[in-house]
Amino acid sequence: MYVHNVRIVLFVLAIAPLIFLPCSTVAGQKHSVKVDRVIDGDTIRVIFKSKSIKVRLWGIDTPEYYQAYSKAAKKFTTRLVKNTSVQLEVKDWDDYGRMVASVIMADGRSLNEELLKSGFAWVHVYYCKEVICKKWYEYEKMARKNRIGLWRDPAPVPPWVWKRNNK
Repeated sequence: MYVHNVRIVLFVLAIAPLIFLPCSTVAGQKHSVKVDRVIDGDTIRVIFKSKSIKVRLWGIDTPEYYQAYSKAAKKFTTRLVKNTSVQLEVKDWDDYGRMVASVIMADGRSLNEELLKSGFAWVHVYYCKEVICKKWYEYEKMARKNRIGLWRDPAPVPPWVWKRNNK
């Protein structure tokens, strides 16, 4: 009896994330949504299928809350997308239950790219592995060369390094 109950519990735990995800969205799908709130430079909250969910911008990373330029990155993202409709190009769901997506603004520009061009983000070396990432590295390189955004700092620390050093 005990083994049977354990099997049932394990089965339920295995399928629960599939049942309770905000949607059955898979990578590659596109969805039009309204941006409800900006959490930080690379995370927004949107209204998606009548639910409020967090969306993490795919392929980039902006400064963490206590890092220099964190507030500037959030302000930049807020100015571009708060209370607007955007299109999400879904890539994945992360370990925190956030949808991971590229965000296309109403004018056709990519929010992910605009953060790079304006010097408020790094290409995320661990996650940006698609063909487009080569172009994104060029945007980052140009921002660095022109010393705009966080590249005004003589030695900005990528968030993934900052987090590792500030646990």
